[in-house]
Amino acid sequence: MQIPKFLIERYQFWKKNTFEDYKYVYVQASKTTQKPIAMIITCCDSRILENTMFGGNVGDYFIHRNIANIVPSKNDKDKNIQTLSAIEYAIKVLKIPNLFILGHSNCGGVEYSYKTLKDKKNINDFEYINQWTSCLQNSYNNIPNDLPESEKITFFEQENIKQSIKNLREYDFIDKSINENKLNVVGLWFQINSGLIKFLDNNNSFVDLD
Repeated sequence: MQIPKFLIERYQFWKKNTFEDYKYVYVQASKTTQKPIAMIITCCDSRILENTMFGGNVGDYFIHRNIANIVPSKNDKDKNIQTLSAIEYAIKVLKIPNLFILGHSNCGGVEYSYKTLKDKKNINDFEYINQWTSCLQNSYNNIPNDLPESEKITFFEQENIKQSIKNLREYDFIDKSINENKLNVVGLWFQINSGLIKFLDNNNSFVDLD
């Protein structure tokens, strides 16, 4: 295999500039165990730059990505043990105080799931994607029938975040941390074209993050 030229060039620029500017931080980080201030579960989408959006420094955020930023229900946990193992490590070992579920607009995973569930057939022969996005069934079922078609995907994206938070509480070790006020769970939705972030408030509604 050949290393792409862009990778070499970008690494060299980073090493000579960014790394040198923060070399002390990296050296210190290598001497201690990580202690992130939050875990972020977000989508694999390349347009989501969570560290840039939230001003992340070395060691600030423990990141887990999967298609459509899903936290599986306890009934579906075997569909992606990686997500649950990452959460378990974050809570039991790293003792993170905050967990953010970061969804976004124009989510290909949610849109694909919407089309397959609406038409009741798989659009493509995706063995693993079809199995994974089937976790979105409950969120899809909550889409109001009278909602304009143009708004259904956005509703679905945000409903998925709500459902993932509900799913978190199905796991005893997560629910216990929340009840003991050791873990703060926050739902976030990012609109790519405007930079707007909405958060899930105490009324279970998404409102602008000012």
